Amino acid sequence: IVRDFGADSLRVYIAFMGPFEAAISWSTDNLVGSRRFIERVWKLSQKVGAEGIVDEILLNQTIKRVTEDIENFRFNTVVSDLMILMNSLEKAEKIPKESFEIFLKLLAPLAPHITEELWSMLGNKNSIHLEIWPVYDKDKLNRETVMIVVQINGKVRGEFEISREAREEEVKEKALTLPSVKKWLKGKKVKRVIYINEKLLNFVV
Repeated sequence: IVRDFGADSLRVYIAFMGPFEAAISWSTDNLVGSRRFIERVWKLSQKVGAEGIVDEILLNQTIKRVTEDIENFRFNTVVSDLMILMNSLEKAEKIPKESFEIFLKLLAPLAPHITEELWSMLGNKNSIHLEIWPVYDKDKLNRETVMIVVQINGKVRGEFEISREAREEEVKEKALTLPSVKKWLKGKKVKRVIYINEKLLNFVV
């Protein structure tokens, strides 16, 4: 497997197979997925630039989750969290060097070889495995705004962004200004409003 897919692919695959304490039947059927993940990481390095932009909230959430997951031997969710962050980074035209270095540090325990190579290519002299582990910023774990999904009789009719601090009445008023919501409520009487905080508003007619 190391010969055909690489040591890092094997390590990531073993980590991703399932919970550390669970008994899992060995299979190599999905090893190609881990190999593609490693290849995507390499390709991502080509986007590193001074003018890059990153989702700071997601980055700090990932640092927190990966740190806690490693401490609790939840290696399969470490891979999942890093995949989510990578998907976000892939959408950016350029990635800040500092942000990509954090990503590499988080990945290093699972894929020590590619992370060491990319770390060196970024101009760093010391080994990535001697670096200080990333620390998340508590002030950047939550977004100031939330996305509210609007339903009418359980069917999605729109969505909008609003301040996390907004009260239910403000959320309702904002929802009623949406053209798509106005259309489906026209001529109908709202019998009940169901509001799930920071997530969903459902008009029952």
